[in-house]
Amino acid sequence: MGNTGPGSAPDARKRRETALALHLRVCRGAEHEAVAALAELSGRELGWTTAESDVLLARLVGKDALVAPHELQGAFLALVPVALAAAEQAEEFDRARVGSLRRSADSPSLGRGDELAALRDRMDALLRREPAIVPGRLPHHLLDGLDAYGPAMRAAHGDLLTGPGAALLLGHCALLDRTRPTRAWRRRAAALLAGAGRGEELVRRLLEGVAAQPEHRVSDLAPLVMVRRDVAGDTNTSLARGLLWSALDIDADWVVPLVGAVALHAGTGAGGSGTACRSRPLATAAVAVLGACEGGRREEAARRLGRLAGTVRNRALAKEIARALEAVAAPAGR
Repeated sequence: MGNTGPGSAPDARKRRETALALHLRVCRGAEHEAVAALAELSGRELGWTTAESDVLLARLVGKDALVAPHELQGAFLALVPVALAAAEQAEEFDRARVGSLRRSADSPSLGRGDELAALRDRMDALLRREPAIVPGRLPHHLLDGLDAYGPAMRAAHGDLLTGPGAALLLGHCALLDRTRPTRAWRRRAAALLAGAGRGEELVRRLLEGVAAQPEHRVSDLAPLVMVRRDVAGDTNTSLARGLLWSALDIDADWVVPLVGAVALHAGTGAGGSGTACRSRPLATAAVAVLGACEGGRREEAARRLGRLAGTVRNRALAKEIARALEAVAAPAGR
């Protein structure tokens, strides 16, 4: 980004106020002059705050957005750059909303072009960035308020969440946006778990929360869907997925039973069975963790998977269970 320097603090604050006002006008369909002025400010280092970044992103994505999804698509290159610049410069940023904008950037309706490609690259880099950690405070994108799970865990486990190393561990967990982590991710998770004062207890309590969390309406920041039913929203699903894999590095009797409980709860519907899943992403991750169990855990993991196979009716998840069963049943070293 071609910034021109931060300038004095009062000047930067005044420019941020101007940019916020211009952005609001562009959200409401302002004239070309406002778009051009906003574009110029988007390229400056203005020292954006977390609160200001949150305001800009919330105008674009979510239930209180000022633009409809089709309007965002039509004005993407006018509205997103300043919001992205603010997220890059702020101490913390709304990871869920930046992730939604990144998904929107792949829409065929936006076409192609160097400017859009550059925005995609910047969003990718931002989403890979681990958050700055302030001792004694949990970053606001961890256990966020887009679902009931995040606020419930914050209320129940405040001391654990602000303890030494907790935010670093959870921040790393929240980066896991796929079913299975890389080896590098697991090495980093193991080191952070070992460095957290009460890391094992933290993992256990938050996974117990997942296993007990009822399915409910969560905010979905996908461009065309505002609300869905799940155990957790997008960012907290990633965090819980990371917790599941972190549990593999804990030498405790509760690990396999608790991962199995998460798999059963997430992999079945409200009635305890049926083809519906409370959260297929979490169920799939929990099943994969059971399938990755080694040594003395293999036999118990196989038993848990066998019980799941007799209960879960979702076809896609049933295939994952079969693969995991095959993995734990295979001879060691195969």
